[in-house]
Amino acid sequence: MKLFYQLLCILFLTISCKEAIKNEVKFKAEQTFEEIQFVEPKVNNSLVVNTKEDLLGYWVGDFKANLSDEELDSIYSNDNGLVNYLYRRITFSIDEIKGDSIIGHSISAGNISPFKGVLVENASNFEMKVNEFKKERTDGNFAIRIKKADSIMKGDWVAYHPQEVKISSRIFDLKKKLFVYDKDQKIEMTFFDTDKSKEFVYTTDTIDGKVEEYIDTEYFSTTDKLFEKNASSEELTAEFAANLTKADIFILRNSIFARHGFAFRDKQLRMYFEQFDWYMPVFGDVKDDLTEIERKNIELLLRYEQNAEEYYDTFGR
Repeated sequence: MKLFYQLLCILFLTISCKEAIKNEVKFKAEQTFEEIQFVEPKVNNSLVVNTKEDLLGYWVGDFKANLSDEELDSIYSNDNGLVNYLYRRITFSIDEIKGDSIIGHSISAGNISPFKGVLVENASNFEMKVNEFKKERTDGNFAIRIKKADSIMKGDWVAYHPQEVKISSRIFDLKKKLFVYDKDQKIEMTFFDTDKSKEFVYTTDTIDGKVEEYIDTEYFSTTDKLFEKNASSEELTAEFAANLTKADIFILRNSIFARHGFAFRDKQLRMYFEQFDWYMPVFGDVKDDLTEIERKNIELLLRYEQNAEEYYDTFGR
């Protein structure tokens, strides 16, 4: 399940690659993959940059909308659907360095984009100009800088097609991270699907004895059963699975992929797992990395997922 973060296979036919996600269908066992692949980076284990080679590997952090305070206030005060686009995580993977050229891929919101660029070494820092070269709607240019003896990569990104994306300019501070699979990583937050809701009417008595009606919204969500088991470290039973809701099963199953660094394309899954510091989207296909326990648990959960009862709740309850 390891991260999105690639080159086109037609350029590197002799190098082993991992597939990237095309789309992801909820409650399905199979995933569909597109023919875009990437080379695994030649990771340098140094987390502090002093040489060009120290740049190799994964750089991870928030990919924030580059907007003025007034623009942000406008988005937050209006229900225009843009709030979910303001913040997302990015993995910027420098896969190879050849002289003053760098080759790699970026992974953000499930999009895996190969890039190439120019690296300039100065006395006190490194600077990079990078172009994502698929030239698709979600691609753009990076301008990057990092001080020597530092571990933070700073920069900005500008879309090639600003009129076709919700946010056309972003800024970032990324830290170099080494991906390590850990079966014991925990999920400790309730999942709410903000795109799947239903309204209900409730009544309350007023001081003068009149009955008032109010409308509230409930969202497709998980229950506390989600936190009872770890689907990567312990084999689940049919009895346990039978008592889970549809959302419990959905998140428990996908938590397996998240621990392997799977880059979710589904917005709700991406937003949920990006809340956890341990989640690091780096691969587009992790099926070959699953443990025997994980494979058994996925098979079990899929058997119960389709017919499981849906549970809805309000935020903050």
